[in-house]
Amino acid sequence: MASLLLRKTLCLNQMRTLHRSAVACSVPVTFNMYQNKRKFDRVLPEVMDTLRTSPKLTKQLPEVRSWVEKLVNYTIDGGKYGEGMIVPFTYQKLEDPKYFSEEKLHSARFLGWCVEMCLGCLVALDDIIDVSPKRRGKPCWYLQPDVGTSAINDCFLVYHCFMEVLEMKFGNEPFYSDLLKLTNQETMYTAIGQSLENLLRYSKERNNLDKFTMEAVDTTVLNKTSYFSLRYPLLAGLLLVKDGKERDTTELVNICLELGKILQYQNDHKDIYWDEASSGKIGTDIQEGKLTWFAAKALEHCNAAQRSIFKEYYGSKDPEHEKRIKQLYDELQIDKVYEKFRNSTYESLEHRIRKLPRKEETEFCLEIMEAIRMQIF
Repeated sequence: MASLLLRKTLCLNQMRTLHRSAVACSVPVTFNMYQNKRKFDRVLPEVMDTLRTSPKLTKQLPEVRSWVEKLVNYTIDGGKYGEGMIVPFTYQKLEDPKYFSEEKLHSARFLGWCVEMCLGCLVALDDIIDVSPKRRGKPCWYLQPDVGTSAINDCFLVYHCFMEVLEMKFGNEPFYSDLLKLTNQETMYTAIGQSLENLLRYSKERNNLDKFTMEAVDTTVLNKTSYFSLRYPLLAGLLLVKDGKERDTTELVNICLELGKILQYQNDHKDIYWDEASSGKIGTDIQEGKLTWFAAKALEHCNAAQRSIFKEYYGSKDPEHEKRIKQLYDELQIDKVYEKFRNSTYESLEHRIRKLPRKEETEFCLEIMEAIRMQIF
């Protein structure tokens, strides 16, 4: 009798678990769902608690532990968390409902915060290289009191904290080796993209406007943005999906890489046309002489006199020279050229997305594309 009661209780518990999973899978999931964002936020304290319990930190002086916590919190705070939220969104949308579990979804959210920690390291380094004054509406980390050039070491510290948390949480998982390989691959591409951006900067001394081609723009953006911001969290999320690694995701990944490009082009647009209050940062692309879609496209439309103006004033720290370049962009109506390009790109991508073989892949890409389009990514 006791054995029968036990079996009945276990059966009821299993049914409740299956029911909860079925309900979770039946509710439409959107990338920007407020409830999903809240649930993602709730996992951050667990990530920080994991970091605090690392033997590598608990053995250190209190000053070190305090500094690390302040550093990590500062570099990940204030973002839109698009990259991180793609990880659980991938699991929610692409997992077969019969294999879906809340435990795996929780792990996906944890992994998403690991991605955000790594991103915090990369953007902090980018701010140092660009000498940017603000990021996410606050002074960049290297401009904090008592930081300065030690921010370079701090960026490496954030990266190693990310790797430490990754190992502590997922070190015993069968996909851990694949996760490490993926991480090394995507961060290397990001570093290559950063190098390309620096190598292709324009200055009067370099006199290298011949390098400002759309092919060079696409190659730089693909490495610097597309791989880490879209492909990395997608493939990381698929490692949690049943047989996700074995799926043919070639077109899905290619579409995400194209979405990564338009994400960067939109960020470049903000740098030029948005004010600090709207974008949360002060644009420096023109002053830094960066190769961007706007610079390359402007040169395609310049006559000889306008090209001379570009050559004279682009890449200058003088605010008046920056104004002259923006005036040149206005004369060339580059904003309208971009708007036409942006709309046609979205139209083309939507056509490709709707031809994906799986309905869940189509829904996934449409949600991500809309988040980018609405500037909430």
